[in-house]
Amino acid sequence: MWNKTTEMSQVRESETPEDRVVEILSRLPPKSLMRFKCIRNSWCTLINRPSFMTKHLSNSVDNKLSSSTCILFNRSQAQVFPDKSWKQEIFWSMINLSIDSDEHSLHYDVEDLNIPFPLEDHDFVQIYGYCNGIVCVTAGKNGLLCNPATGEFRQLPDSYLLLPSPPKGKFELETRCRALGFGYDCKAKQYKVVQIIENCEYSDDERTYYHRIAHPHTAEVYTTTANSWKEIKIDISSKTYHCSCPVYLKGFCYWYATDGEEYVLSFDLGDEIFHRIQLPYRRENSLKFYYIFLRNESLASFCSRYNQSGDSLLSEIWVMNDYDGVKSSWTKLLTVGPLQGIEKPLTFWKTDELLMLASDGRATTYNSCIGNLKYLHIPPILNRVVDFQALTYLKSIVPLK
Repeated sequence: MWNKTTEMSQVRESETPEDRVVEILSRLPPKSLMRFKCIRNSWCTLINRPSFMTKHLSNSVDNKLSSSTCILFNRSQAQVFPDKSWKQEIFWSMINLSIDSDEHSLHYDVEDLNIPFPLEDHDFVQIYGYCNGIVCVTAGKNGLLCNPATGEFRQLPDSYLLLPSPPKGKFELETRCRALGFGYDCKAKQYKVVQIIENCEYSDDERTYYHRIAHPHTAEVYTTTANSWKEIKIDISSKTYHCSCPVYLKGFCYWYATDGEEYVLSFDLGDEIFHRIQLPYRRENSLKFYYIFLRNESLASFCSRYNQSGDSLLSEIWVMNDYDGVKSSWTKLLTVGPLQGIEKPLTFWKTDELLMLASDGRATTYNSCIGNLKYLHIPPILNRVVDFQALTYLKSIVPLK
């Protein structure tokens, strides 16, 4: 009788030794593969094949359903010297989190990453997007694509729209990056970076020292294949003064934005068109939306309010339903808290486990089902964290070329 076992057996018999090597290697972590490339030329050739990279990425995506979840942390703090000079200290770590299903106990191990970012003393490192193991960051004035799992870098070319800062005291056009996004264009099969530029100029005014004149925003897109920027159309209010929390999901980049009213700004990486998405409003409870992040394969928004004493945070998390670039709707997922000493959420790492940032700079994990809050020890312990970012990370060998 023909059955699935017979079919699987015949598939195995038809496999060549190379097929078996591919199958084994494609399930190994990137760090091991980088070492194996130096052992054999044939393995180096194999690992560099686009088909192998695609297979390895596919296996890595499947492993996201495993019991362990990898989180990438970006932290920084100011180091002050006796002469009162200072510089930023940047710490990147990967932490593997898992929960014992029988005992419901939390296990984690931390791997510190030594990434040689090109930094000046006062420079920050900010994450502005993530997709398939590649992270888009700014390191000081430099825009970079980085694969933390392989240690590979690619510096972005200079923008066409960002102008050098005018000399002090001169009233000339001033340009400033207001938002960056990064993701994969499934239609063109390439990675893209999108940048939104705020433009303004200053003129003499007898009543004040200067008068600020806002001009329309501009935008540009960088593609990895062309390794260059091109200007694109954008139509958002010149009053938009805040775009943050960049998120990539299913061909779209998203930002939390405000222009007097909070909303989500989306960008279709395929059509290269911007859209405005309304947030669910709960003003009757004085809940303020100010953060977006990923929850599994959905966009989530976070709103909160403090109690009357100002020491406990009551939060709601809403999830956006399927978005096609035109229509969207939101569903309330859960209420968190009230919690003391919690500043904001970072990301969901399990369906009911929310990674959060405490007001003292420590990372915590919160189980929304049982209301249990646990602090995570991520060395080095920072007494004063200037910035803290976290994302659920997929280790890959996707190249930056």
